Parts: sequence; structure tokens; C-alpha cells
Amino acid sequence: MSKLSTAEEVNTSILHVLKTTSPPKTYGKEARSFFMLDEEYTNLNHGSFGSVPLAVHEAGEILSRYIERNPDRYIRQEYNAQIDAARAVVADHIGVDRDTCVFVPGVSAGIATVLRNFKWTSQDIIVSTDTIYDTILSIIEEICAGENRPRHSTFALNLPLSHSSILDQFRLHLRLLNTQIHATAGTSAAARGATTAPAGKIVVVIESITSSPGILMPWKDMVQICRAEEAWSVVDAAHSLGQELNTDLKALDPDFWVSNGAKWGYAKRGCAILYVPFRNQDMITSGVLPGLKYASSGLSPTRFVQEFYWTGLIDPVPPISIVFAIKFRQQIGGEVMIQKYCHELALQGGRRMAEIMNTTLLDCRENPGELIANMVNVELPLSSTTRKSFKEIYFLFSEQLLETYKIYATYFLWKDKWWTRVSAQIYNDIEDFEKLANAFLEICGKITESN
Repeated sequence: MSKLSTAEEVNTSILHVLKTTSPPKTYGKEARSFFMLDEEYTNLNHGSFGSVPLAVHEAGEILSRYIERNPDRYIRQEYNAQIDAARAVVADHIGVDRDTCVFVPGVSAGIATVLRNFKWTSQDIIVSTDTIYDTILSIIEEICAGENRPRHSTFALNLPLSHSSILDQFRLHLRLLNTQIHATAGTSAAARGATTAPAGKIVVVIESITSSPGILMPWKDMVQICRAEEAWSVVDAAHSLGQELNTDLKALDPDFWVSNGAKWGYAKRGCAILYVPFRNQDMITSGVLPGLKYASSGLSPTRFVQEFYWTGLIDPVPPISIVFAIKFRQQIGGEVMIQKYCHELALQGGRRMAEIMNTTLLDCRENPGELIANMVNVELPLSSTTRKSFKEIYFLFSEQLLETYKIYATYFLWKDKWWTRVSAQIYNDIEDFEKLANAFLEICGKITESN
């Protein structure tokens, strides 16, 4: 690779790498050449860690080599401008103003930033579902621990439910909490001899697509319900960017929204986006790590934006790689084509797996497919009465899938049954789903026989 000494040369070289990518005639096995996956390995777990396309990786390498020629020059003179340009691209992608978007290392860091900047009292309530991701649950539990702290209310998802049923139950849940909060405020006022007392607040962490099981939630309507019930909406959209179409956040208007660019969006790991509308930016006084306030040329950024420019010795490339990823996705067909293929494959593949294993698909009976985006949940043929422990089964699946069968999809124990969550990506086809089903069938058979 020739030495690139100017930013203009770097940009030209990156554009050349991305523009030489041509869309495949069909997705599936032909699209595997876009990625760096081992030829012997079948990846059906894109939803956990993503997979960086070769062109995006090479674009990142070009930028990395340029940065390392003179790190001080880049970080002190060029980095902020590139971050601003990347924020502008992402903002256009999700329909908002550039200065409402900042980069964070991951969704958990973004959610932690938001929740830890609220001024909490014992009158407040944090709401989450019973499918909340472990790291987010840990953040909530930490905030709620101790005296004069908020309490945690769990909204149970009795899946499979239709979106309309989820919304009805969610609205009822918030109304009951509001009744409790106002009753508590009245009691507190009476105890002090006052006529009124400030009521607590309700802050709801809403998953756009839950993790395990991987369920598409009616989160856009849940945001509207939060507004109607005077509750704050904090959207954990870890799986949305690259898996959902028509995410116009200005129209949807959540109070906070965080998504990962590295799961479904094809960016490098370490790229996530925190959206905070202007009305709420004064609340955010610090990130999880306080940002360094380097002086910058040109127009001074807002205090909120400056808080997230530079938080220490991080790799500058991952957040900027979202620009490369979005251009790459446009080159290979665009969002609509990518989503159509992955969604249809998830539906078809999930049903085929359930047929092979003689089990069930986690889906809505009233409106089939409503709960499924590009991840599908299939029950595994393993009895809950097996004598092996959770830990034994968990690591047996991992070893057998990765080492023996050279294939992987994540798996989990839910409602006393083992399930697999299978991700459909453009490099997969129906044969991959069949291969996974047969692998699980054999592994579950071995576990049963060893009882």
C-alpha cells in the first residue's frame, strides 16, 4: 500500500475501495465474498457481533495507516472534523439534526450515560421489560440500589403476543404506575402538612428489538404511549440500525435513542450512536467517561457535542467507519433490498428449522411474522428435565457448534425451554438454516442419550 500523506489522498483511496464493490446478482453464497468469514464456518449469529465487510475493513485500514503517520496532527487538527462529517451522515440516515447525534463505544455505554444523568429520587420508577439485556439490567439495578433511589418495575412480556396486545398491556402498566406515584406524592404531602408534593417521574427503557428472544417490538407506538402517559422514553435500539427501515427519529421523537452501528450496520466494533434531541441536551452533563475539551478551529461545538468528541486513548476509526459502511450498503443494493432479503430468509429459514427439529417458532399467532425482523427464534428439541446443568449444556452447545459443526447461532433458556436465536444476513441462505437445524438435532440427541 502506498503512503498517503494528505487527507484528500486518503479520501480518494477510500472512495476507490468502496466504489469498486459491485452488487451481487443474488445474495446468499455469492455475497460471502464481501466478508472475511472463514470458508469452513457458517455464521448465523450476525446479531451478536456483526461481521465487517472486507471493503469497510480496507477503508478503515487506509485511514488507520494515515492516522499512525502523525497521530498528533490527525487527532488535534483533523479528527473533530471527520467525526462531525460522520455524525452528519448518520443523522441524515435516521432523519435528525447532526448536533443531536454523538458517538459512544456501545449501546450499554449510551444507556448508562442517559440513566446516570437523571436526577433520581425515591419517588421515581425505572421501567424495563423482562427481556432487557443483562448489561442494561445491571445499570438499572445499580442506580436503584440504596436509600432514596428509584425503584425498578418490570413489564412482563408474555410472549408470543401481538403488537396490539403488547401496547394495551404496556399502556395499562404505565397508568398503574402513574396512579401509584401520585398516591405516594399525596401521602408524602399529608405527612408534611402540605397540600401537594412533587410526583416522581417514570423512565422507560424500551427495546426496539429484544435480544433473547430476538423480538421486533412495537417500540414506535410505545414511545407515543410514554408521551401520552408523561413518561420518559429511552430506546435501546441496539439491533435497529441496519435491521429496520424508516427510522425517522425526528417524527418519532423519543426522548433518547441509542443504536449500534457494528451489529447490523456493518461498521467496525466500537461504533454506536446516541441521539439526544435538543430539548434534553442540558440534562446530559457528562458521558460515562468525561470528554476532554480540546480547542478546535472553526465554529465551536455545542457543550453536549464536545462532551463526546474525545474520551481518551480510543481508536478513532470505528465511529468514522459507519460512513464507509453506509456507502458500502448503498453499493450492494441499498437498505430496502438488504432488508427484504434478510427478513424473508429469517421467516423461511425459521419455519424450515422448526420443521426439521419438529419444534415451534416463536411467532404471533394472530399476525404471523409480526414479531420477526431479521432474527428468528426456534425451540430446540431438548427436554427441560435433562439432568445436565445449564452451564454444562451452554458450553456443550458452544464447543460442538463451533468446533465440530463449524456453525453458530446463539441459544438461551427461556420459560423452561431451550431456544436458538438465528440471524439472517445477506451471506446466508436456506441451506445454512438447514445445516444449523441438523447440527442442533444431533447435539440435543447426544445430550438426551447421556442422561
